[in-house]
Amino acid sequence: MPMFDSSWMTGWQEAVNKDGPMKVVGKHLNADLVLEFGDAEYFVSFRNGALDAVEDEIGPETCYQFALRAPRESWEKFCEPVPPPMYNDIWAMAHPLHGRLRIEGNQKVLWQNLRALTWALDLMRKVH
Repeated sequence: MPMFDSSWMTGWQEAVNKDGPMKVVGKHLNADLVLEFGDAEYFVSFRNGALDAVEDEIGPETCYQFALRAPRESWEKFCEPVPPPMYNDIWAMAHPLHGRLRIEGNQKVLWQNLRALTWALDLMRKVH
């Protein structure tokens, strides 16, 4: 299955929603965000720690709180079972010396939900 296509995103959604620790870590995670994988962009909605919606149609009317935008190659490295240095988490990818990830929008929501969001993103490594 090609990475970051609709079926891959469905696989990630299933991994998040079936993960036991995510149910605990993310029980207060309620956020709408955009994930950009190079030219592929998805609206992602979390409700009470579950990945409630993944949509590939984003328009000017799409409301989201923040976005994580990086080239496809960066996300591919992030999703490796053992990512190389500077690709192991979003903070390393966004570091000014590296600058492969842009964080846009309401970063307060990101910080308030950091642990749960990080856990959910790490589950991308289980999608094949």
